Amino acid sequence: MAEKQNVEDPRPMETAGEHLPKGKDETAPALQEVTVSFLLTKEDYADYCVAAVNRRIMLREKMTIRLLGVLAILCGFLFAWLWKGNGWVFGWTACLELIGLVMLIWYDWILPTYVRASACGYMDRHREELTSRTFIFTPSGFSYTNSGCSMELPYDMLYGALETSRVFIFYMGAERSVYLPKRAVPEEDCREIRAMLEKALQEKFDQEGAR
Repeated sequence: MAEKQNVEDPRPMETAGEHLPKGKDETAPALQEVTVSFLLTKEDYADYCVAAVNRRIMLREKMTIRLLGVLAILCGFLFAWLWKGNGWVFGWTACLELIGLVMLIWYDWILPTYVRASACGYMDRHREELTSRTFIFTPSGFSYTNSGCSMELPYDMLYGALETSRVFIFYMGAERSVYLPKRAVPEEDCREIRAMLEKALQEKFDQEGAR
């Protein structure tokens, strides 16, 4: 009876991890501590006020006002077409169309412009509040220091957080918050802060036009 011969497999042995798709790592990179120091400006405060006011307005309310604005404009055109030639109709249609236009741009232009002007005016009268501030972010929480106070807060004690194209806002309650202007934060650090908030807060972290 012929003996079995051990035939060496010409294929190289697979090493651990070779079956994983290229470019994928089993572990995500660790989040790094981020420190941001800046001098507050009145434009920073205005950006915060606009974002805070906009957050309090329900999307349903915005859509309702815009829809009413469209209807007012359409009614103006309809009246002008049905009663064309009547002088008194022109005045009514002009009023309807003006009201409709104001309703359409109220939340996108008129209200933000008013809030921004009011915020800048407030800071012009209270320039002592334009002080230096420091945030330190870690994967578990953040610290905040200004000339008047200092605090440390874990993320799980936050009421919520908001990121817009110009500012981060951190809510300690419905009416209490601190804010970080993004113009003071390098883009790489913005990504780190965003990743920490997404991981810690999940659905309590809102983003509006942030990316």
